[in-house]
Amino acid sequence: MKMLFACAAILSMAAGTAMAASGGYTGSWKVHLTHDVYVTSEGYNGHGPNTTHCIALTDDGSVGWTHSGYAVLDHNTNTSGQFAVIGPIILIYIEAPGSDASIASYVFSATASSGQIGKKGAFDYIEGGESTDADDATFDANSSC
Repeated sequence: MKMLFACAAILSMAAGTAMAASGGYTGSWKVHLTHDVYVTSEGYNGHGPNTTHCIALTDDGSVGWTHSGYAVLDHNTNTSGQFAVIGPIILIYIEAPGSDASIASYVFSATASSGQIGKKGAFDYIEGGESTDADDATFDANSSC
């Protein structure tokens, strides 16, 4: 009987570990930024080029949410930050050097569920506490870059 109980306990722990690992967001995600709108002297009138980037995520729960962790933009550790899946939304925020030596933030968001990031999302570049650039963000599948 003790052996049966021990086997059941081991199987239960293994199943729990497998369930915790499933649905994770670790991997590399290609994101296309389009419909660029940025601030000019007359307001949000500028339109820049479309760009494509790679976001690498490490889902280890280190930011306090079950699915959260470290993020790197374009394989450059100088542009790194964190992400968290909060409810049905993934929020990816990456710090980078700003134009005046201050810290700027690249912020990406989209829906997220079961280890998948929704195709349509949004991007904003924040510098000096203000939004200076916004785009539509389209995410490709995991392992796309």
